[in-house]
Amino acid sequence: MCRGFTLIELLVVIAAIALLAAILYPAFSAAREKARAVACLSNTRQMGTALAMYVQDWDEGFPLTEPHEYAGGHAPVGPGWLKSCQPYVRTQLLQRCPSDTSALWQQNARVSSYGLNGYFPPDHPPFYGLRLSQVAHPANAIIVAELGDEVEDDHFVPAAWGNPNDPRTPYFGLGSEEHEAEWDDEKGEPKSVAIRRHQGGANYVFVDGHAKWLRFEQTWQQTPGQWPTINWYDPTGYFVRR
Repeated sequence: MCRGFTLIELLVVIAAIALLAAILYPAFSAAREKARAVACLSNTRQMGTALAMYVQDWDEGFPLTEPHEYAGGHAPVGPGWLKSCQPYVRTQLLQRCPSDTSALWQQNARVSSYGLNGYFPPDHPPFYGLRLSQVAHPANAIIVAELGDEVEDDHFVPAAWGNPNDPRTPYFGLGSEEHEAEWDDEKGEPKSVAIRRHQGGANYVFVDGHAKWLRFEQTWQQTPGQWPTINWYDPTGYFVRR
């Protein structure tokens, strides 16, 4: 004759299931995030390829950013970099990272999960039209990074980062609107870039076209009051302690 489970046996089984779920859930969660990070890396690789092809077609020049306001603002001068790069890929450029949960998407205020480094476009200081030949180390020069959740623009401005910031852009220094928008002085890290979106790091695109996951401290290090000891954002290699 079959007998049913006793209450104690049922409680033991439920407790065992709950314990297994507690053990396995972080692993499943990490696996899902890893898959999202891989999808994001695929997006950035497409962007790297498109940017490299654009640069070759446009006499080693880099594309524009969408119009925005800084230091008085500027008028539209052409399409942004995402629109300019679209013809160089067969499929639609995926502009949203699967891990990007910014509320700006629901407000239709988010342009992309990815931003162009403000050192490169011809509508940005200090170069206003950098050429590929001016990039000191293309394999170590970041041109695209994942944007912070509060960023509405399609770019970020590392010339405003740090204390001190790049001396070629003194108007982006401490107390300026751009510095306040870009840099967290208390934490010593950028606000404009999502530096921990994927398991403590993020995906970056380099001038030579390759994309890679890195921790932020691998790309930038600075002691307050001194020039950076690592700076993979200034393509000329000027703003870094030698």
